[in-house]
Amino acid sequence: MLQLTILFSVFAALTVLAVRMAEIIPNLKASQFGFLLAAGGVGIAAGATIVGQFGRGFTYGQLNLWGSLGMSGSLVGLAIFTNQLWPVLLLIALLGVFGALVGIPMQTTIQTETPSEMRGKVFGLQNNVINIALTLPLALAGLAENFVGLKSVFLLLSVIVFGGGIITWYNSSNH
Repeated sequence: MLQLTILFSVFAALTVLAVRMAEIIPNLKASQFGFLLAAGGVGIAAGATIVGQFGRGFTYGQLNLWGSLGMSGSLVGLAIFTNQLWPVLLLIALLGVFGALVGIPMQTTIQTETPSEMRGKVFGLQNNVINIALTLPLALAGLAENFVGLKSVFLLLSVIVFGGGIITWYNSSNH
């Protein structure tokens, strides 16, 4: 649940931060932030394809760890190349690819590990947690960007993703 919450929070924050990036990237208007978000969607589709084709050779914990490290690295890259269009598009696409490496195994784990008599409660909880993870960052990302700047927000998100990945990997390797 932790990893899915972090994953959805990062992509919710990205929807707010993409508008700001579109404002500061030369030759891009704020109204064109959808191009940045579309790169993330392309990345998620590519990541889902990769997991589907090659994921069977890895444990869910390994996929989650590599996905978390890749997301964290992509967010650091976004902090560095914030106002350069092509690197930003590539990094957001990579964020999507690595996000799929986190999301798909974690969702599969929840589905396979939940006893049938608990599925309603667990999926109800998951739905509420994800709804919170999608709304809270929308407000917080904009405020944080105003107070500490875009680069700092990306670095903070990177640390959160990295930490969540390590915690989940550690927990999964000890079971």
